[in-house]
Amino acid sequence: MAHKVVIALDSSEGAWRAVEYVAEAFGHIPGGQVTLLHILSGLPPAFWDDGHILEEKEKESRQRLVAGWQKEQEKKWQGLVKKAHERLTKAGIPKDAVVNKFKPRDYDVAEDILSEVKAGHFHTVVMGRRGLGMAKTLLLGSTTHKVVQNAKGCAVIIVE
Repeated sequence: MAHKVVIALDSSEGAWRAVEYVAEAFGHIPGGQVTLLHILSGLPPAFWDDGHILEEKEKESRQRLVAGWQKEQEKKWQGLVKKAHERLTKAGIPKDAVVNKFKPRDYDVAEDILSEVKAGHFHTVVMGRRGLGMAKTLLLGSTTHKVVQNAKGCAVIIVE
């Protein structure tokens, strides 16, 4: 069975360090699979359910709008994803073993990462640390902290 790794990817330096870590730590291991996971920002209020039952035409129209919005969001991240993909393949991970995945935010980013980890049967989650101080982490919460506290059945690696 292939070892499945997911990298939580955003525009932070910590996320890039996570990519570098996976390239160095897993690049030489045969049979590994890496997923670059980016949780898209939440839907703009214009796309929210406005409280009435949609007719079929309205539902189809809204679904097209949401799909278009999601494609635009994905385009914004293609440069970073391409750079990460290139770094991982350069380290020895086969091109077809690196997958890009964009997921719309359903709840909280940490919960969405964990639901993806569970659904994809990932063995390891690799994330960067943003560098919030302890006081800010306690007051604001952090995605990394929430993933560490709530992950089950997988290893979580936090890259400094």
